[in-house]
Amino acid sequence: MTWQINALVTLHWRDWNGEWVAFDVGSGQTHQMDTLTATVLMLLETAPASQFELAMLTADALSIPNDLTFSAALSGILDGLRAAGLIESLAQ
Repeated sequence: MTWQINALVTLHWRDWNGEWVAFDVGSGQTHQMDTLTATVLMLLETAPASQFELAMLTADALSIPNDLTFSAALSGILDGLRAAGLIESLAQ
């Protein structure tokens, strides 16, 4: 499955020492997240990506191991971002 930013979402970012907030102009909602979640969402702002691609890009960007623990965390992050309406699967 390939993920992308929801077409209705426009984000403005702020970082306070690893605590990230993203304000979505379209919905008026502010989302608080950790660095890992923020990195995933920022990567999806640049281009759609599969979970496999996101795992490689995120692990590289944060210099963390791309292992089973990380893969499970990434699955949860994607589920949460989808539930919040920030991302969607790309129609194929």
